[in-house]
Amino acid sequence: MNNDYQLANKTRKELKLQKMRRDILVSEGSKALDMILEAPSPTTLIQSFPDQDLYYLMHKVGVHDFIPVLAQAASSQWEYILDVDVWDDDRLNTHMMTQVFSLLFKADPQRLLRWTIKEKPDFIEYYLSQKMRVFIREHDELPPEDFDDYITLDDKFYFRFPDSPSVADEDPEGELLPQDAPREAGLLDDAPELIEQMLKSLATMDLSVLHGLLLETLSLLPAEAEEEQFRLKNIRLAEKGFLPTHEAVGIYQPIAGKNLTPRPAITREPHTPNSDIPMPPMFFTQFLIGDNLFAKALEQINAQGGIPGLDSELAALINKIISADRIKIRNRESIEKPLEKTMSTLSLGLEVLMDGSKACVETAGNLIKKYFLEDIFRTGAREGAKLQTMTRKWYEKSFIGAKKLPLSFLGEAYLGIIGGLMVQRPMFFADYADKVLYRNFAGLSDIRATRRQLDEIICLDNFLNGLDVNIATFTFGVLTYKSMILTLWVRDRMGLNKSKPLSLAPIEISEFKNFFAQLFGPEGTIGDTQAKDLGLWAAQASGVHEADLPTALQGILYRLLRELESEYGHVRTQDLDPRFMPMFLLAGQE
Repeated sequence: MNNDYQLANKTRKELKLQKMRRDILVSEGSKALDMILEAPSPTTLIQSFPDQDLYYLMHKVGVHDFIPVLAQAASSQWEYILDVDVWDDDRLNTHMMTQVFSLLFKADPQRLLRWTIKEKPDFIEYYLSQKMRVFIREHDELPPEDFDDYITLDDKFYFRFPDSPSVADEDPEGELLPQDAPREAGLLDDAPELIEQMLKSLATMDLSVLHGLLLETLSLLPAEAEEEQFRLKNIRLAEKGFLPTHEAVGIYQPIAGKNLTPRPAITREPHTPNSDIPMPPMFFTQFLIGDNLFAKALEQINAQGGIPGLDSELAALINKIISADRIKIRNRESIEKPLEKTMSTLSLGLEVLMDGSKACVETAGNLIKKYFLEDIFRTGAREGAKLQTMTRKWYEKSFIGAKKLPLSFLGEAYLGIIGGLMVQRPMFFADYADKVLYRNFAGLSDIRATRRQLDEIICLDNFLNGLDVNIATFTFGVLTYKSMILTLWVRDRMGLNKSKPLSLAPIEISEFKNFFAQLFGPEGTIGDTQAKDLGLWAAQASGVHEADLPTALQGILYRLLRELESEYGHVRTQDLDPRFMPMFLLAGQE
């Protein structure tokens, strides 16, 4: 009975701490700080935070205001800050090391020194070896004359700081928190001041330890020490779901829905706190809202009692995405990016698994209960990857690729589509419909819309490829598919292109005005006769019957004429100016 009572008491305390942590995470920065420091047992509360949550809070509150909290944080929480802030891929960034060490030194100088020397000696020695030079004077030696810039605390060990590289030279973006600690490019590193304070504090604590630290710094092999620290850092972060980037990118490995492995049967056993198993971070849960299918399904699942371990599974998935995309979580904006990608791709994966049937929250919830989140994510990522592969294969043999034309040749809309599919992680071209230019694919409707537009681009490219155009004849104007098609049409109807290859030489404005006058009706519209003539020319140029002209190409030509009406329908013939008519290749001015 005593054990049952202790277990119940432990569970009750953990649930209370969990609620306090959740309330703090969703509060504003200053209020969150007050809630932490005014708690009945702030140290217990602070050290109960998962490392990621505390790191997020630090940047939410502000690193300098957070110093009282860091003073009570656990060493493992300090280590996490170092792990995520001071590395640039596999290299240590000594400027960032200065910033983090400075922060922790202000929090608790003696503890920082004891911890680094006992637990991370190679780490601190590597930092010192990169920032200072040490000289040991024997007892019978006179101080050299050039020792003016050396510092000594005991007349035996001398150290100096070589000319410090500027922040801009070492890492122009290396800031622990740019909005709290702005630095101008070229500002010198403040490591000398920090190191001198650290060494003086260590000498006060134990001079012999200082001697040992400086001796070991002299004998350190920096490359070997850095490699070992990198290995240990990867192990620590992997335990939290942050795999090395080259491993984490596996989260984007496509997988077909038919190949998914079902979850084991869900068992609901009483939850018992286990101090050996790290708590999953909770800071991202406040952002799991929105009108997407996954968020709705997750809300319904939680209302029904939830799935054991789902929070940890979701946290691990988000962490893999953060690692794969090299994102640093420092504020609200930086967490929203991977979260939006996670929820959008999971929603897409759920729709794919529904096999095209109408999206249903209840069905989506059942799929989450049946399959692992990572597999659902990879199913969704597969749809974007398929479009990306299709785009890259087309471009290798495309007209614009063969002619070495820039992608801007496709015009703004088509350029946006191709641009979103050619990046490393394919994106949906929203064109500011959702106040953003690009966003992640959030459902099959996005995939279908993009595929439809990609088919149009490929159809247009095939049409242009069959025209036998001499690109070298383009000498004036703005060359896009619009100006190419319209100019070739006008030149053909004016009898300027009588042989192949077809020329893109600019049309004299004086000759073009007659064609322009016949193109538009009295109301500034393009009549059926002219529209039919453009289609007839396209069919003749393609070598097909007009009725066999691809539907996608017909749509492109139709929209091209509507754009002509919008741009030039109310322009008087005498006011035409080649400088302001990019849809045609024109020259000359009356």
